[in-house]
Order: sequence, then C-alpha cells, then structure tokens
Amino acid sequence: MIARRQLLAAGAVAPWIRTTSAVEDADIARLLIDAPRHSLLASLVARIRSGLRPEELLRGLAIASCREVSPYPHVGFRYHAVMMLRSVELSVAGMPDERRWLPLLWTANYFKSASGQQDHFRPWSLPAIAETSGGLPELEAALAAWDRDAADRAAHGVVMGGQASSALQTLMLHAARDFRAIGHKTIAAANAHRLCRAFGDDRLLAEPVVRSLALAVQNPQGDDFPAGHEYLADHDWKTNRPIGAALPGNWSRGREDLSAARTLLQELRTASSETAVSAAADLLEGGISADTVWEAVAMFAAEMVLRRNDIVAVHANTTAEAMRYCYEASDTDDARRMLLLQAVAFMPRFRELTTPRPGARDRRIDTVEPAAAGSLDEIFETLGRSRYNAVQQALGWLDAGGNPVALADRLRWSATLKNRGTHDIKFTEAMLENYRQLRFGWRDRLLAASLMYANASRVPDDETVVRAQSLLRQG
Repeated sequence: MIARRQLLAAGAVAPWIRTTSAVEDADIARLLIDAPRHSLLASLVARIRSGLRPEELLRGLAIASCREVSPYPHVGFRYHAVMMLRSVELSVAGMPDERRWLPLLWTANYFKSASGQQDHFRPWSLPAIAETSGGLPELEAALAAWDRDAADRAAHGVVMGGQASSALQTLMLHAARDFRAIGHKTIAAANAHRLCRAFGDDRLLAEPVVRSLALAVQNPQGDDFPAGHEYLADHDWKTNRPIGAALPGNWSRGREDLSAARTLLQELRTASSETAVSAAADLLEGGISADTVWEAVAMFAAEMVLRRNDIVAVHANTTAEAMRYCYEASDTDDARRMLLLQAVAFMPRFRELTTPRPGARDRRIDTVEPAAAGSLDEIFETLGRSRYNAVQQALGWLDAGGNPVALADRLRWSATLKNRGTHDIKFTEAMLENYRQLRFGWRDRLLAASLMYANASRVPDDETVVRAQSLLRQG
C-alpha cells in the first residue's frame, strides 16, 4: 500500500522546480516565439547543453503560449498548447533524468505548430495594456457580466497590484460555472493555478497566465451574452448555488463510505444532473464525506472511458481531475461547495454526450473481470489487439501483486514516446492524479481503465520525440 500512495506526490510542487530569473524567462520565451519550427529543437538542445534547466523551459513555454495562442474561438484545439503545461510538469517530475526533457521538447514543438495555426487563422498576441487599473471587485463584476475586455483589463490590474493568487481563486470558481467547452475552462484554471503556484509570485509569468485564463473563462462558445440569457450550459451553476448554500457547516468532514460511493456511482449512470446532485447532497447531509463523493465522480469518469474511449470520455476524466484540483486549492468554503456539486452535475452531461454515439458499450468499472498477465510487456502487447482485454489483464496483474508505480511509469512513458496528440499526456496525468486521490480498494480499477486510451507497444514512436532523443545524444 505504501507504493500506491507514493505513485506521485503531484499535489506538491514538482521537486525539480527552482527559482529562475526574469531575464532567463523572457529570453527563452522570445526564442520559442521567434525561432523557426524546423530549427527550434536544435536551438533548445544547444541551450540545454549550455545549462538550460527544465523549469526555465517550462516557464518560457507558459509565457510564450499564453501570449501567442488565443483561447478563441474555442477553449480547446490550439489552446492545448497552454492547457497541457501542468500535465507536462507532472510528466517531467515523474520521469527519470534521461527522459525528463522529452515531454518539454515535444510541447515546444507543439507550441510552434499551434502558434503557426493561430497566425494562419487570425494573427493574435495578448494585447498590451498601457495603464494598470482595476482590482478584484472589477474582475468579479466583469466576469459576472461576461465582459471579456473588462475582465482582461481587470485581470491585468489585479496581477500588477500583487494579487495574482486572489485573481486565480476567483477565476477557478468562475471556470466551473458553465459546461461550455466540455470542461476545458476548469482544466485551464487548474493549469494556471499550478503554474503560478510552482513558480511563485513573478509578474512576468503571472500576468500572461492570469490574463489568458480570464479570456478563456469568458469565452461564450457562440452563445450570445450568457449574462442576459438562459442557456443549458449555465443551468447547473444556477440550480446548484442554493443547494450548496444549504449544506451543513460540517458538510465536507463526514465518514468515508464505500457503500455510499457505490450508491452515487449508480446514480451517475442513469440520473439527470439535478437528480445526481440531489443524491450527492443527501449523502453529505447524512454525514458522508466529500472525499467519498469525489471517489464516485472519479470512478464514474473512468467508467466512461471503458464505455467508449472517445474525446468526450477523455474529458470527463481530465475535468474530474481538474475540478478536484481546484477544489483542493480553493481558499473559501463556498467555492469548494460549488466545485464539488458542479463536478457531480457535469458527469451526467458527459454521459449524455457519449451514450448515443456508435460503439458505446454498457461496461461497468466495478464489474470488470480480471485476466491473467505475466508482465507489463504482455499487457501493452495485448493493448494493440484489444484495449478492453488489456484493461482486464492490467487489473489481474495488479490483483496478483503487480506494482502500480511500474504501471504508472509505463503509461507515462508511452504517452510521450508514442504521443498521438496533446490528450495523451493530459489524460495520462489526470488518471494518475485521480488514482492518487482515491482511498478505497477499487482504485486499481481506475488505473487499469487508463489503458483504454494508452498507446500500445505497436504504435510507432513519435517523430518529434525520436528527433529530440537524437539531438540530446549528439555531442
């Protein structure tokens, strides 16, 4: 059990994070923005040989991507260059030294692709703001009014006034207020908070990160003026506010109860968002812990990917993890209430998007039958023939005493070496974070379910990663 708890202490700042200077950050960000894509990896490897550290490249990526990649028209697609950075940080922290640069170099190459697409579609850079003005009240008012430009100006003013952490608290809550972009807003909020927390109070980083997040949170995804209309995407927020306010004062500190988690899991399989939230509230009022409710949310999200391993199911898991992160990081009880209830409400929304799709199957995470497997190599070979059979083998391997840390390491390495896109690293790290948070004995089922979106041994190695490996070996 100790090994399971040591899967990755990712709630803490990654151990390789050290202070860097503003000059270093600006220099690396400028290199990322100005260097041609075809020569960027070679330029970065030359910097690595000259002493560049992983944290300096991560910070440069955060600054460059937030300044050069717009969260419009969608909080998604190209914007993954921003949203995946916290996942990359987790991946780097969990890898041995000889592999640590590879997720970062892959992401640097992806940033160039995303910013190039941005320039082709509609050239954009985070606009300069000449004067510092506004504070938290102005930011909150702009968010409530869905006023994008006012929110951007206010976010700038709050950061320049030394209150970046307060701005992030406000934005994390507002990111969870609507179901637009299938959870990407909360994923963006968790990404921003983690980056700013990891690197401390540095306005060079915080200013573009917070402003980029504020713009993402304000994206109505085509809905005209949500502040003045009733849209389905905003329904849960409005109905959950009085429910959250009515929870008892000790709502989060009840007992852990596997039976209650199973009961809520069953509700999430069939109930509407309103009914699921009501069931969760009844458990909390009856003395069941908030951790038990989170357990059901994470397990249901994992069940979604067993049913159909599509992009909707992937985002059910990454959203569940991001909402849990924001919940843990929030500094007010009201915010924590709403983040938990919104997470419960969103799971049936994801289910409703997936169930009608061709290929969806009625698989249940608590009834997966384990199968024998002698090694991880065998499991990842099976993965190339049948994903579900590989899940069964992984569960059998874990039940027989297989080391979950070894499986986590293999999943993480496969997500980088055989990367098929930004969701590989994002999904893998979200699943490992969800696993780390779980407390009951069924948690191995979630880790095994990760194989539904993992990369099999037969998948070709990613060309960018292979090129990065070659450059790093030279000289």
